[in-house]
Amino acid sequence: MDRRKARLFAAGIGLALLISSERPAVAQISGGTSGTSGTSGTSGQSGQSGTTSGGIFVDSQGVVKAVFDRSKSSRLDKVRRQELAGKSLPGDLNESSGLRKISLVELEAACEEFARDKKHVTSEMQFLAGLQRIDYVFVYPDESDLVIAGPAEGYAIDAAGRAIGVSTGRPALRLDDLMVALRSIERGGGIIRCSIDPTEANLAKLSKFVADHSAAASLETSKADFSRLGSVLGMQDVSVSGVPAESHFSELLVEADIRMKRLAIGVDAARIKGFRSHLSMVGPGGNSMQRWWFIPCYDVFTKTADGLGFEFSGQRVQLLSQEELVSANGKRSDAPFTRISTQKFSKQFTDRFAELADATPVFAELQSLFDLAVLAALVKKERLAAKVGWPMSLFLDAQRAPIGKRNIPRQVESVSNFKVIGGKTFVAQVGGGIVIDPWQLLGHDGFGHDAGDKLQTIHDQALAKNRPLKHRWWWD
Repeated sequence: MDRRKARLFAAGIGLALLISSERPAVAQISGGTSGTSGTSGTSGQSGQSGTTSGGIFVDSQGVVKAVFDRSKSSRLDKVRRQELAGKSLPGDLNESSGLRKISLVELEAACEEFARDKKHVTSEMQFLAGLQRIDYVFVYPDESDLVIAGPAEGYAIDAAGRAIGVSTGRPALRLDDLMVALRSIERGGGIIRCSIDPTEANLAKLSKFVADHSAAASLETSKADFSRLGSVLGMQDVSVSGVPAESHFSELLVEADIRMKRLAIGVDAARIKGFRSHLSMVGPGGNSMQRWWFIPCYDVFTKTADGLGFEFSGQRVQLLSQEELVSANGKRSDAPFTRISTQKFSKQFTDRFAELADATPVFAELQSLFDLAVLAALVKKERLAAKVGWPMSLFLDAQRAPIGKRNIPRQVESVSNFKVIGGKTFVAQVGGGIVIDPWQLLGHDGFGHDAGDKLQTIHDQALAKNRPLKHRWWWD
């Protein structure tokens, strides 16, 4: 039997686990669940048992569970997507396009009959003709049209209700998310936040647990104590503001936050080679919480000289970090330092976000939400709808164009993980979240210069003179 002794204690205002042997343990705690029970989702619609958004399941009480899919190779998925898309989509919609154009004005007009008959719009409308990113916004006052454009391809609806691109595996943007973004800005908002945090009472409870288990114990006993940390910390509170908490937009923010934290503590493995969890980076001596959160990351926006064309560029999303300290009564405060391991993890996440988005749909969808929030703010700031005489009468009308209500995410169980290393050990509770502030990005007039009128040329060529009669609202 291994007789090496361990001692669990609370050090100052942080939490630490110190083991006097050569193999102490390092633990981290994050929002999320370690189980994978529950449905993987159907269409993401509300139901008696709960709602799903890709990798999470929200029950009728608002409790969130992780149900991330770990099955099937990407190769088989691609073959299956191509088969499904070939059977369910019109031929032109199933074509890949480097620049698919979507007329928001014509799209709204096409949705009018569905609103009048109180019917769901088509899949083609809901997923914006397979559009995967907004690279351009074009204004055509003479034609009374406002157009967004970017790469697109055919798609297949997966078990979680995502429209996954047949070749790239990237999800398409959604009409309901677009309407949520437009309504959020129109209400005078625009700053969108999501956070998942332990309560002060539960942090105090965890601090007491550490103090009560400070007596010397075997390494096996110490490991058993570590395995209980998630349950001791208990439920964490989910908070979303700036968008309706019952929307898909909100649920997706929660899913992205949870997925990031689980990658951070090594509960889930990233599907890209060489990506390291934060837990794998930390060494002995840590004594704080780590808070990570997503914010926008765009290059300078380009604008044509006449103010009728705009270009988005950049990876859209980055991850920031901050150390926090926790008092014995559970109060949190920013630490006057940020550890190298914390900085390294957030930098790695940001530097490799494009790869993570390609491998994990929720991060690609997070990029889409950022695009939609920036688009809505741009429309408002530059008065683009007014320039083309578009009142957005349907898209802004919650009565005539209701957005499906989902169960509101309210709480999520804590999940912990630890490793055995040489030296001292520590426990870190992970907070975090998402902040989208498009006004900060657009709150100045410093648009980039349209060098060589390149953007102007794309703008002028994008307006099709003869649009397809069967779908006047999109074209390639």
